[in-house]
Amino acid sequence: MRSLRAPHGVAAAAAMALVAACHPNLVAESAPPPGRTARLDEVTGFWGVQRYRLELSRGVALVVSCTYRGPCEKLVATSDDHAIAEVRAASQAMLRPAGFNQQPAAAVVIVGKAPGTTTIRLRSTDGGRDVRVTVVPPPAATAAR
Repeated sequence: MRSLRAPHGVAAAAAMALVAACHPNLVAESAPPPGRTARLDEVTGFWGVQRYRLELSRGVALVVSCTYRGPCEKLVATSDDHAIAEVRAASQAMLRPAGFNQQPAAAVVIVGKAPGTTTIRLRSTDGGRDVRVTVVPPPAATAAR
């Protein structure tokens, strides 16, 4: 009689899919000023979004919201290097669907402080995400003609 158990590879793949599906989604909610950069990109793989990367000009602040079946609950964010990128909790005047209710959006503000690379770590009761942040210097001023 044959066993109906799944092979180890199939079970491991299913477990990885469940783990990958338990991460919140991040969305850039603001735009940079003219001539500056603030770009949040998804880095995807076989199981969907694996992580995020952010390129930000020095001196630019970007609002990033966090959702997972509604706004992320108890969102906390930290920066590995505050000298390169600073992160603070944000309060947005917008509501997001959360089941039959609406809740304030869960968000943070990331500020580019100095050229370099660091990681912002976002954690909530819905899971976590790491964002690799590269802060670039502002463009050089063009000479007046």
